[in-house]
Amino acid sequence: MQLQPHIIIPNLINAFNKGDFLLVINTVKQNAAIARADAVVPQLYGSAMRKIGRLDDAAKIFEKGLKLFPQSSDLMNSYGNLLLDKGQTHKAILWFTKALKVKPGAFDYKYNLARAFLVSKRYKDAEMQCHDLLKREPIKSTVLLLIASILIENKRDAEAERYLKKLLETEPKNVKALNNLGNIKRRNNQFNEAILLYKKALSTGQSTAELFQNLAAAFALNGLLDEAFATYKEGLTTFPDSVGLHKEYAHLAWVQNVEAPFALLEKNLSLDKPDLILAYTELMIRVEEFDKAKVWLEKLVEAKLPSYQIAAAASLSNTLRELGDFDRALATVSVNASKPTVETLPLLIEKSYALLSLKRYKEAVKALELVCRIAPFNQGYWTLLSTAYKACGNEQKYSELCNYQKFVEVTPLFESEGSNLSFIEALEAHLNTLHNNERHPIGQSLRNGSQTFENLLEAEHDLIKALKIAIEDRATSFLSALLSQKKHPFLSRLHPDVNFIGSWSVRLRKKGFHKSHYHSEGWLSGVLYVDVPSEVEQNGNGWLVFGRPDITGVTMVEDFAIKPKKGNLVLFPSYMWHGTNPILTDEQRLTVAFDIVPANESQG
Repeated sequence: MQLQPHIIIPNLINAFNKGDFLLVINTVKQNAAIARADAVVPQLYGSAMRKIGRLDDAAKIFEKGLKLFPQSSDLMNSYGNLLLDKGQTHKAILWFTKALKVKPGAFDYKYNLARAFLVSKRYKDAEMQCHDLLKREPIKSTVLLLIASILIENKRDAEAERYLKKLLETEPKNVKALNNLGNIKRRNNQFNEAILLYKKALSTGQSTAELFQNLAAAFALNGLLDEAFATYKEGLTTFPDSVGLHKEYAHLAWVQNVEAPFALLEKNLSLDKPDLILAYTELMIRVEEFDKAKVWLEKLVEAKLPSYQIAAAASLSNTLRELGDFDRALATVSVNASKPTVETLPLLIEKSYALLSLKRYKEAVKALELVCRIAPFNQGYWTLLSTAYKACGNEQKYSELCNYQKFVEVTPLFESEGSNLSFIEALEAHLNTLHNNERHPIGQSLRNGSQTFENLLEAEHDLIKALKIAIEDRATSFLSALLSQKKHPFLSRLHPDVNFIGSWSVRLRKKGFHKSHYHSEGWLSGVLYVDVPSEVEQNGNGWLVFGRPDITGVTMVEDFAIKPKKGNLVLFPSYMWHGTNPILTDEQRLTVAFDIVPANESQG
């Protein structure tokens, strides 16, 4: 039967616009030759695959289409959007740029290029694209939202606020603008203003799971816990499949010691909702309820859902390892970890853990060296590699990564002892007002203590501002004395300026301690001692210890330890195993901790 592109193509466009993506896919499959008739066909076909989550299939369709229609700028643009979804930002930028060369005035291409620049943290480039777009359409809502997001990421909140208010002047019920403005207020501890903005957004009748999530968080941060719990529950009634709402509710219920904190999530579990299963099992692993995680992960692996196989297998391997079934943990991931890619990296990591637990250290070294080549910026992988080197007795390699004498810095926060202690006393009084939780957060190293929410060093409080400046001064001074070294995970990234990517305060109570851990997203980590119990003078109680891994089946003693002293700051590479010995008395141990990255990496 002869193809009739003039009939089929309009039908494809109509089906796609209505959201009937399967009709688009099936029609093209049944009329394969139509893909060669016009560039719009592979564009629609690939975009439909993208919409149903079959990203790899979509990529193949776009690539084939671009061979047939190498000058189709719309096809280039659609392929760029897919690459953004796949996390291949640099390739996305390349294709958006190619599309703009073919059609320089295309508004959507330039907008998507700005989005890609934002994702890759090239903030100046992203902002420049937005300014070009705003010259053409000064009140275009999508562009105003985008430039505000760029400025927020770049910590230029006041400028972002002006763009959002400009948008709200013409669209007072724009939910995204109200939400994002609320996020700015929340980040700056203006919780009442944030709450009003989130409520206004919800009152438009265009509620989203994110809005309920943000409103509940603002209530919790403002100490209004009853309102927070009520908001989470209302949100979950409206959006029962929201992973974010379920996880945040469970975290708050846990730290507030609510009975059955995971009950709402457990009621919604089914194989029809694999995202909820992964969220639930992640929580169970983190609260060490491994048997509960194992039941659902085995079901998910058996279901063989293509988009979830890697995550499910990696988590099941983790669970089995924690239960002491090392051989089965290894078998669960070994086959699919044999030819690793970025996508299958979680399987290779779990394989490496299992090899360490089985004491097959040489194989672990080989696997982890490959992991570190694939993802060199993840500090946790270097942690595991250092453990494998240590286990193999390779002291040279271990020392290159974990030279404690060279890479661990202990210094007073301020040089003047009097100024240091007076500042620390004031800081202690302030921090004690922030610790209101009943127990430690889920998934953190902390046991028997509390941890503050949000990013502590972003607060507008005068003491916190001064603290941030002082820590930054000490960090840059320490880093300036080090020499750059290629291929070293710490020394290869030296930069004169730094940025904080996370900061928090921890208060340990009786029998409180930190399990050994590392900070995979950081580069330089640190801790400031604000209040120290007198028992640190005895038996190493409360001391900070390095080099003692927390891997089931692996037992190693620490290599280095530091006695806490009030007012002292300790700096060290984020990949070093570190934890604390328990404190045994009723005195508290109060600290501020943080992660830092080089400014050139976090600013783009």
